[in-house]
Amino acid sequence: MTYRSRGRSIFEVIVAVCFTGFLVGFITVLCIGNYFRAKRAQERQRQRRLAKLANRGGASRAGASVESPPRSGYSESGQGSYAPPTGVHA
Repeated sequence: MTYRSRGRSIFEVIVAVCFTGFLVGFITVLCIGNYFRAKRAQERQRQRRLAKLANRGGASRAGASVESPPRSGYSESGQGSYAPPTGVHA
């Protein structure tokens, strides 16, 4: 089934294609911009972490990993104890 058989004019088809192209392009630009923004934020965080480590004197540890372990969402310190719910049987 073609667009012609549905009663659409060529103008309507061109407008629909242009609108779809604009929408896809706009979303693509947003995604690319968000990617680069996140990349810059990650680099700033890395620099902050390195500066903090250097200020503490931790930079003297040769070969030490700069990466900190991921923090848990269960406690403020990230080192709290998490006990799974009891009495729940799957």
